[in-house]
Amino acid sequence: MRLGALLLSCAALAAPSLGAQGRPALAWERVAPVDWQAGAGPSREEVSAALEPSAGPLAAQLTGDGTLSLRDGRGIIRLKTGLPGRPLQVWRDGGLPLVPTAGTWSFPADSPLSQGLGGLRWVAEDFRPFLRGLLWILEDGEGFLSVVHPATARVIHLPLPPGRDLRLRFLADRLEVSAGAVDRGAPRQWSIPWMGLLPRLAALGPHPNPAKAGTALAPFPRD
Repeated sequence: MRLGALLLSCAALAAPSLGAQGRPALAWERVAPVDWQAGAGPSREEVSAALEPSAGPLAAQLTGDGTLSLRDGRGIIRLKTGLPGRPLQVWRDGGLPLVPTAGTWSFPADSPLSQGLGGLRWVAEDFRPFLRGLLWILEDGEGFLSVVHPATARVIHLPLPPGRDLRLRFLADRLEVSAGAVDRGAPRQWSIPWMGLLPRLAALGPHPNPAKAGTALAPFPRD
């Protein structure tokens, strides 16, 4: 009897995650909540004007319906995917806003996270320069913040705290979220230190064993 229960448990773990109505779970439906810390109110700190947009051979294209495409310097699509919703607000690098929210932007291939967490200065007084090369997208449902790393063609989705009319601020030591409308008694302001997001940002780093690129003669190369 115990052996049967063990086999059933293993089968359940091996089965793909299911979302609503028994369909396969979407990427953002499988992520764990972020450890947001409730605060009394938004801080007075402003985003530094010293931040400059990065540039490079990679291109990230975002359409109004939430379709994201990443291309390398040769124009080859490395990733094409849909996001949780339509882009409501978009930032690049360490918090530089992009207007309009649909367009094509250039990104470098040598961003700090392209070296993994080893390329970051964890004790830096201002962590935002180490966010160079990232694209941040708040969708219109305000449930998720999607973070894109064109250098590795990877995307993560960060569940946001409850509230409506969310506003994000990229501060030196943390990411801050303020809500324009909340349920009675609920906090209006939340934040998380950049150090607290490092485990999530690590997923944007390079894959330890990247897949071999195909060619016209061998579209599915073998090891």
